[in-house]
Amino acid sequence: MNIADNAPPAPLMILGEVASSGLARGRALLCDCARRQTAVPRREVNEEEAQGEVERFDTAVAVAEEKLLEVQERLRRTLGNDEAEIFEAQILLLRDVHLRDAVRALCLDGRMNVEAAVEEAIRELMALFGRLEDPYFRERAADLHDVGKRLLDHLAENGPADLPVLHDGCVIVTHELLASVVAQLEGHGVRGLIVEKGGLTAHATILARSLGIPMLVQVPDATRKIGAGDLVIVDALAGRVFVNPQPGILRKYDQLEANLKAHQGVLKGLIGLPTVTQDGVEIRLCANIGQTADALAAANVKADGVGLYRTEFVFLVQDHFPAEDEQYQFYRATAEHLRPSETVIRLLDVGSDKPLSYFPLPREANPAMGCRGTRLLLAHPALLNTQLRAILRLSASHPVAILLPMIDGIDELRAAKAAIESAKKELAEAGPSFDPCIPVGAMIETPSAAILVGQLADEVDFLSVGTNDLVQFLLAADRIRGEMASTYDPLHPAVIQVLATLASVARSKGKPISLCGEIASDPAYTNLLIGLGFRSFSVAAGRLLEIKHAIRSTSLQDAERLAGQVLPLSSTRDIRARVQDDWNRRRPVSSPELDPAPSATSTTPLPVTHNAVLQRFESQAGNSGLAFLSYLVEGDRVILNRTFVPDERRGHGIAAELVRVALDEARQRRWKIVPRCSYVARFIDRHPQFSDLVSQQERELE
Repeated sequence: MNIADNAPPAPLMILGEVASSGLARGRALLCDCARRQTAVPRREVNEEEAQGEVERFDTAVAVAEEKLLEVQERLRRTLGNDEAEIFEAQILLLRDVHLRDAVRALCLDGRMNVEAAVEEAIRELMALFGRLEDPYFRERAADLHDVGKRLLDHLAENGPADLPVLHDGCVIVTHELLASVVAQLEGHGVRGLIVEKGGLTAHATILARSLGIPMLVQVPDATRKIGAGDLVIVDALAGRVFVNPQPGILRKYDQLEANLKAHQGVLKGLIGLPTVTQDGVEIRLCANIGQTADALAAANVKADGVGLYRTEFVFLVQDHFPAEDEQYQFYRATAEHLRPSETVIRLLDVGSDKPLSYFPLPREANPAMGCRGTRLLLAHPALLNTQLRAILRLSASHPVAILLPMIDGIDELRAAKAAIESAKKELAEAGPSFDPCIPVGAMIETPSAAILVGQLADEVDFLSVGTNDLVQFLLAADRIRGEMASTYDPLHPAVIQVLATLASVARSKGKPISLCGEIASDPAYTNLLIGLGFRSFSVAAGRLLEIKHAIRSTSLQDAERLAGQVLPLSSTRDIRARVQDDWNRRRPVSSPELDPAPSATSTTPLPVTHNAVLQRFESQAGNSGLAFLSYLVEGDRVILNRTFVPDERRGHGIAAELVRVALDEARQRRWKIVPRCSYVARFIDRHPQFSDLVSQQERELE
């Protein structure tokens, strides 16, 4: 027998992306929760058999819909309406005429068996969704995968089970996770989820959040690196997994678990409380939504309204342009959940980067900057008019506003406003009532709109800043494609200065301005954004309470002080360090810093250099930016002032290595040190071999 066979499993740390925050530990259960175990059969059928294949498909659709309705009802009873409505999208996809026609054509014309036809039709639709620029809509491909799996499982004589036998206290490790699988987890004692694929707005993720199950996605090679039965800690705060952790790590996470439980209780207590800073400044906190389920989630945490209703999903789940009444019913069902608060409805924002199967558009070399948003709607006035009429009709009974996407200047804005007035005139003549004073706003997403914000503000009732597109256009950095991802940074000084200008101009014009991009949903940015002048945010519903907590934990004075420190900076790296340092002091719960130890982490400490000119010890943390420990010199004293490590690199022992090198050099140079940085002070407490540096200084200063 090999002695190594009896050796305990080696500790390991793997990084991932937080999808559902929290902390969990348990034994790993590896499962193939999305893939099919056997290949789909493919065979040629004759004309008579083809008709039978179509009938088999119709039966499978009926059974799959019945099962989905059962899942909906079970979730409605156990979790509530918002979680149940998550499967609304799958039901709509199952009923999609385009899917049915595609399968029937493959069977009848292509002489293909139904299993192969379903697989091919689903693959084509998934490819369509996968090409979408917006990650929210791109992740709807997972719903198609789920629908296809349901159909294929019914068509197979022995469809594979969705889940293995679950053990109480287990952590599921899988390549991919579907919403239908997560819906089965309640009551089974599953403590955490580790997924190699997945996204932040996928329905599986939304359900995991609703169930309170910590979840990491984009965890590379998790199913290969983690073995069945391994003890794992899922740190869905810092985005890391510890596999077979050592006792020291376990003790640190015992304390973090107690801290986190207390914080979650605090967040629940915020529901219904006003969103105000500590010095009484009111902040409007709304939700971004894409469908009815999102509106229900926003209502549950008592959002101040909907700051951005993306209507694309209403169109994406159809095989035709939804008629006026169809759109009206969709919008009404969604707005009803937030009533009497306002729902801001953004007009359809599609183009060749976000295509509709029934709306063929010419291919463009650069679709993100091509015919999309308002300019596309103006080029198709019938499409624009139908949507405007549906929204105007809703305004008669619900407080709604119209938001114009991708505005590039005054001419385009005035043309869109003229279309709104034309739709009003039509309705007035036809009879349906509407709000003649319905608010109209413009999205600031292009550099031209940012430059002309003063003139645009004179023409609209409110402004909304879409930072996702604005940042990529300002920096000429594609936020989707990997080769440019490192240059897409919302903390670039140009972005910070533009945001400050937008808030200032809107305030001078007396026009409300809201920020609805991804940075609004990150509590690390909240203090800075308030300091830059924003008093209204629209965020993902699942992040709303965290943002409310960040708002209620700061003051306008502190926020403006941070903005005043950041605005003069010309380096993205320095801005990020300042913002991260501010957040590190404010964050209610943080994962422990770990000393560098090759046995506890998958990486070794990075080399540290002393930059005497900038007075700091530095370590280049891969592509994540610079980690450093800065110091000040005051007379004969050296003050170890601040330690900064990029969020995505925390937990690698980088901070500890910075401090260790700094203290070693302090000893060699006979520095009299003052450990003003709290992390440095804690490090010295844990490593008494360095305490003489402080005590010697104290004796010499007496």
